[in-house]
Amino acid sequence: MEELRPYILLISKPFGITSFQFMDRVRTALGARKAGHTGTLDPMATGLMVIALNNATRFIPFINTDIKKYVIQIQFGIETDTDDITGNVINSGGKVPDISEIEAVLGDFIGDVRQRPPFYSAKKVNGKRLYKYARNKNEVEVKESEVSIYKIEVMFFKKDKLVLRVLCSKGTYMRALARDLGRKLRTFATLSAIARTRVGNFYIKDAAFLSCIARGARKGLIPLSEAVDLPALIIENKNAFLNGIDIKTKFVKVQDNSGNFIGIGEVQESVIHPKKVLNENI
Repeated sequence: MEELRPYILLISKPFGITSFQFMDRVRTALGARKAGHTGTLDPMATGLMVIALNNATRFIPFINTDIKKYVIQIQFGIETDTDDITGNVINSGGKVPDISEIEAVLGDFIGDVRQRPPFYSAKKVNGKRLYKYARNKNEVEVKESEVSIYKIEVMFFKKDKLVLRVLCSKGTYMRALARDLGRKLRTFATLSAIARTRVGNFYIKDAAFLSCIARGARKGLIPLSEAVDLPALIIENKNAFLNGIDIKTKFVKVQDNSGNFIGIGEVQESVIHPKKVLNENI
């Protein structure tokens, strides 16, 4: 791994391992000094993880991860204390709805919705992870969070299993969606499988497998400059910037994604205002 060219790695996490354990295996396989990720997956979850390597870890907050996409399987008839199939069954025997009943209520979960995070989750309450309260059997108030679900598609339904494709904002819990869907249908439901297929502008089709990168394959490696989705600013005095010296400017040259000049922008209180734009029709 080239120290002077920090990378972002798109990689597919397997079933049954924590995100931290998997990230550590990736770091070891690539010989990276350090690694960090843009968002965890539960041990039972598979799919896309975005991992920053070496100096790229410092830029994780500037990597756009606002949108997530999942394929999930929901099992009707039971409810667990973790809201997924790995937990202890706390309610059972509920009816299995038919597809028309399911489709009739799915629209209620699209848009800006309020969601109570699972008790067994990494959500912090009073500076402490919820799962720590749960493991110690401590009572704590779990407030609802506002999340956005943009699209839900039914992919498959048979017997007591429903498979959905969900496009949502970060912070949306698929376990909570499964639980709440069951309750909306006046029955019980829990999450039985989950795969993440998208994080921001990154997709699972572009991800590598650990076995491949351990053999030297370079699929999934993205230069940091491509991973940070922000406007580019070209400066002449590189060393001043690297040494922490402020750059004062009122106007900036604006280019498109291909490097083509499209105009001049005026910096006004953290906003770049189009001052002069190139009219392509002339």
